[in-house]
Formats: sequence, structure tokens, C-alpha cells
Amino acid sequence: MPQRKQVTWADLRVGLLVLAGLFLVAVTIFYVTSGVDVFKPKYKLVTYLSEVSGLTIGAPVRLDGVEIGNVESVRMTPRAPDGSLVPGKSVEVQMRINRAYEKEIRTDSAASLVTEGLLGNRYVNITRGATGTQIPPGGEVNGQEEAAMKQIVERGADLVQNLNAVSVRVRAIVDAIDRGQGNLGKMIRDEQFYNRLNGTVARAEQIVAGVQAGQGSIGKLVVSDDLYNRLHSASTRVDTVLADVQGQKGTLGKIIYDPSVYEQAKQFVERSNKMAADVEAGKGTLGKLVTDDALYTNVHNAASNVEQATAKLNSNTGTAGRMFNDPAFYDNVTGLAGDMRLLVGEFRKDPKKFLRVKFSIF
Repeated sequence: MPQRKQVTWADLRVGLLVLAGLFLVAVTIFYVTSGVDVFKPKYKLVTYLSEVSGLTIGAPVRLDGVEIGNVESVRMTPRAPDGSLVPGKSVEVQMRINRAYEKEIRTDSAASLVTEGLLGNRYVNITRGATGTQIPPGGEVNGQEEAAMKQIVERGADLVQNLNAVSVRVRAIVDAIDRGQGNLGKMIRDEQFYNRLNGTVARAEQIVAGVQAGQGSIGKLVVSDDLYNRLHSASTRVDTVLADVQGQKGTLGKIIYDPSVYEQAKQFVERSNKMAADVEAGKGTLGKLVTDDALYTNVHNAASNVEQATAKLNSNTGTAGRMFNDPAFYDNVTGLAGDMRLLVGEFRKDPKKFLRVKFSIF
């Protein structure tokens, strides 16, 4: 018979130490990966949510984004004895929280699920309390639905409805086009429009061919070098003129580059400013005409006198007024002019009749 090997105390001690080391390594790995600090005191809180899809045991619990614990358990909330269920409290979430943050979680705090990014992991986020009372260990934190996810779902539903409405309109438009309705439908279905369009394209090709052959004004502009030569010659002359101006040649060059022109212009402006100042000060004849009130008074008086004289002429008073307005005066003058004309006529016929001289001796 084979002899049994006896296990010594030293071998047993080594085995126990190895098992203990493996256990410590496993525990360390678990707490490191789960983000739980073993050496800090903890207390439990509970919250109720409507759904926890994607939330796992050990998921982080954060206070305004700062990690303060982890999810300990997730289970369905038991129904009441009458079979009813409180709305919004379908799932119970047990949380282990560091006692260092015990005073920050109050009755006005709220717990909700938050998704990291758009499709990332989900965690519980608790808002920091401000005015409420401190929630004791084992107490309940008010749960609320994730606002961002709710908005995304609502907007997604609205988007689907809008897409459905758009698809119905697009289908109706496509059907109308397929039946040849509307301008676009006629363009697609009407062969006459196709023939016209084909004829237009053919004429456009003829025009392009004529332009390439140098026919017409556009063809000459495109093909002929004459326009280019003229433009080149004109640009050359412009360059020559600019060079002459820069060389201070001609009147324009002297005006631009001659300092004496600038000085003369400056002196002219200064004299003009001085003359304007003298006029404004009432100096000289022009200054007196501009600033002296006596001239205005005289002109105003003269205008008044002319107006009075004109009024007298129009009122048929006085000699001058009667001369302008009395019909009898006009008739007398007309008759006098007729008599004078007759007298002059008779004098021309027989001057001796009017030029008799008689001498008498007393």
C-alpha cells in the first residue's frame, strides 16, 4: 500500500496565506473597479425611479457630478396590498453614500439617471440640497426622470411625426408629377416641351459654333486679336501717361509733384480764409453789404416806395395813375397822334402853306 504523505503545519500555513492573499487581491480589484473607498464610513439611501435601463449594480452615485458612492442594489418596487403602484416609483435603487457628504443631501435634493454622452453608461446623479433638512440614513431621496433623455425622446417623437408628414407631402408631390400635373409634371411628361428644349439646345450649339468661328460681334471679340491689341495699346499709353506724371512732366505731373503748386494753393486758401474773416467782421464794401443793417433798411425802404408807387399807378390816382389806367387819356393821345400824322402829311405836300413870312413896316 502506498504511504500517505502527511501535511505539516508549515504547508497548511503557506496555503492559508496564499488564499488570504488571493482574497485580498480580489477584494481590492473589486473596490478599485467599482470606485468604492473601503476605508471611508458609509450610509445607505434609497430612491425610486420610473425606469433604470442600463443602470448596473456598482454604478457611480454622484453629487452634482462629484462621485460620492455607488449603487448597491436595484429591484422592482413591491405593489401595495390593493395591487396599486405609485406612478414614477416602479424601481427601487439602494445607494451606499460616503458620510462625508451626509449634510449635502437634503429633502430638496433630487436623484435622477444620467447618461454619459449619448450612448454611454448610466449613473445616479443627486442634486445638492440648499434649504431642506438633512436626510437621515435609510431615508428616501426624491427621484425624477432624466430631463435630457426625456427631451431627446420627445424631440424624437416630434421628428418622427414631422418626417411622416413630410413623407406624405413628398409622396403626393411625386404622384402629381407622375400624373403630369403642375409645371414639373408637364416638363417631365410633355413631349412637346422636350422637343422645344431639344430645339433650343440645338440653336445654342449653332450659336456657340458661330462664336468659335468668329462670326458676329461676340465671335470677333472672342476670336479676333484686334480687340486685344487695342486694349494692349491703350494700356501701354496709360502706362506712358502715368510714367510722365511720375516724372513730373506736363501740367498734371507738376500739379501732383511740384511743391510750389501746393504752396500757391495753401496761400490761396489762407487768403480766402482771411477774406471770409474780414467779410464776417464787416470790413470793406462786401463786409458792410453782408453785415451792415443799414443796407438792408435802405433796400427795404426802396422796395416799400416802389410798392407804394405801383399801388398808386394801379389805383388810378394822380397823373401817372391816370396815364396808365384812364381810357380817355389813351383816346386823347391816340387822337393827337392821328392829328399829328395828318399835319405832317399836309406839311410834306405843301410846305409853303405853313412857311409864309409877312413883313410889315409901321
